[in-house]
Amino acid sequence: MGIISPSLDQGALQSFKDSFYQLAQQTKSRVGSSKAVTFLPSKGKTQNLARIGKVELTEVSTRNPNKQYGDYNLDNRQLTKRRFTKTIQIDNLYDINELIADPTSDILAQLLAAKERVIDKVLLDSASGAVLTGAPDATPTSTSASDDGVLTITATGGVDYDDIKEITQHFINNEIPVEEFRGSLICLTGQENSDLMSITQFVSNDYISAKPVDESVMSKLGMYSTVFFAGSATGGITVTNPILAEGATNRTCVVLAPKSLAVSMEIGDVSVEKSATKVNSMDITVDFWINSMRTEGEKVQLLTTTI
Repeated sequence: MGIISPSLDQGALQSFKDSFYQLAQQTKSRVGSSKAVTFLPSKGKTQNLARIGKVELTEVSTRNPNKQYGDYNLDNRQLTKRRFTKTIQIDNLYDINELIADPTSDILAQLLAAKERVIDKVLLDSASGAVLTGAPDATPTSTSASDDGVLTITATGGVDYDDIKEITQHFINNEIPVEEFRGSLICLTGQENSDLMSITQFVSNDYISAKPVDESVMSKLGMYSTVFFAGSATGGITVTNPILAEGATNRTCVVLAPKSLAVSMEIGDVSVEKSATKVNSMDITVDFWINSMRTEGEKVQLLTTTI
């Protein structure tokens, strides 16, 4: 008689692997960990950032001059957290027993990756969005990006060397010291990377010591750093939930000086618990509260490119 020996079925094999193949996606925040962001206290629905404006001296030419009274500009910036959440429901028979491996960790990993993408989306939305400003104890006023000092560079013909020079010019002319905008972050997509890889000043060893052609990615543009996000490149929006804002024909790329954005975030809930309404099922939930604002409009620039 032959020996009766059980064989490993696909469910058991899955338990040895103990993971699913994860589809291509951004899993970590690329702007949230950069020098562009300063963090406000995490607790509380509303956060305020106090600012004080510059004071200029008045020239006098007489002996024993009168006091030249003036005032300083004191204003607050305010944000109220937005809320992002998702619950995935799994059945303990079909989603766990038949797979044997516990899928909750894999689903939870997907939810946490979605949270990381939300961080970048909120940060970059705040770079070009309105901000609430006003004096202490006064009703805040919604101030648009342009009224706040954010400048826009038109690069609809493709990003070129002159556009990068214009970024530097704007920072200097807005009285941002070089040491304060050195290391600014330029947020782009693959299409802008292709533009930059064709610019002699950024790829030729006659101008730079790095070798970006070896890697096919522009990791630096002079004194600036780069991060890249998925973007459409076929004349229409083809990316689901793009991080950089896209319209029908144009995209808004973002330049961020160090400490140009302030953010407050808080995880309200990360849980795996029994469903209150479904039999033998589990609810996996992430509840995330976050919002961001510009600290100073002059430290943010927008780059309009063509999809």
